[in-house]
Amino acid sequence: MKKITACILIISLLSLTSVSMAQDKYVWEPMLPIKGIFGDISFGNPGLGIGAGGRYMMFGLNLGLVGITNTSPAYAKQIPTGVTIRRDQPLPNGYEEERFLSTMINVDAMFFLDWTENVSFNVSLGYYSANDSILAKNIVSGSRYIYRNEVKSGMCYGVGLEYVIHVSANIGMGYHTERGFVFRATYIWW
Repeated sequence: MKKITACILIISLLSLTSVSMAQDKYVWEPMLPIKGIFGDISFGNPGLGIGAGGRYMMFGLNLGLVGITNTSPAYAKQIPTGVTIRRDQPLPNGYEEERFLSTMINVDAMFFLDWTENVSFNVSLGYYSANDSILAKNIVSGSRYIYRNEVKSGMCYGVGLEYVIHVSANIGMGYHTERGFVFRATYIWW
C-alpha cells in the first residue's frame, strides 16, 4: 500500500513538470471530439479495486472489479456435532454472523464536463453487484463455520476531477459510493 502511494506521488510530481510543455503544443477547443481510454485503481472499505473504461466526447463507460485482494479468515467446513447451522434458518444461540466481501463488480455510465483547458469534471451513475461470504462465529471459542453467501446489488454513483498533464494524458481522482477513492490515468487522442 505504501509503495503504491509513493509511486502515485512520484508520478504525479514528475508529470507536473511536463504541463508547461503541453501548453505550448495543445490548443484547447471545447467541442473537439475527445477520445480516450483509462485505467483506475480504488481504495476503500470494500478493499482494493481496479477498473477500466473509455471516453468519447463527453460520455464514458467504466467497468470496475473490487475485492481482488480480500480474504476471509480460516473456517471449518464441518459443523460441530450437536449444532445445526442451515443457510435458510437463523443461527443458533451462541453464534453470530461475520460478513466478508468476496468480490464486487460495477458498471458506470460517465459524463465529462471540460471546465477549462486543464481541468475536467466527471460524474458517474451505475449499477453494482457484490457477493458477501457470511460465516457463523462461535462467540465463546471464536471458531468459524461456513454459513451462507449473500448477493446484494443496487445503484451507485461517483464524482471526480481530471487534470491535463500532457497533450495525450490526464490524471484524476474522485470518490465512488461503492468503490471508495478512485485514482485514474487516461490516455487521450483527438
